[in-house]
Amino acid sequence: HKPHHLWKVPTPFASHAFHPVDGFLQSIPYHIYPFLFPLHKVTYLGLYIFVNVWTISIHDGDYRVPDALKPIINGAAHHTDHHLYFDYNYGQYFTLWDRIGGSFKNPSSFEGMGPHDCLRKLKESASSSMTNGCGVEKTHSGNSLKNK
Repeated sequence: HKPHHLWKVPTPFASHAFHPVDGFLQSIPYHIYPFLFPLHKVTYLGLYIFVNVWTISIHDGDYRVPDALKPIINGAAHHTDHHLYFDYNYGQYFTLWDRIGGSFKNPSSFEGMGPHDCLRKLKESASSSMTNGCGVEKTHSGNSLKNK
């Protein structure tokens, strides 16, 4: 699964960037389920399409989720933090098991500290020497940035 996590801030392309063996192993539950609980082939294909669309959507950087669903749905904001920090937000669809297992992290983008917020703050602070909220400050000798 490491090749998939080369993308710290995921993109839709990263959603399917994994080793074929990793893809096969992750898909096993979807293929075993119909043997235990038979379902129609159209339903099976519909679920396959849903899983692929969902996988792309949690990698697309669109962090909008209705406020009422933010604590429940493991969306793109949650999954971005999973890529950034690795130890949080493992769930595919919901946050329940992460909450139970202690691996839930409220998305940094919901708190104004996500990767897009950091980039916006960098642009805003480009003409000043103030430190932004991302731990980066502008040097006094020019436009280059250094880590604080």
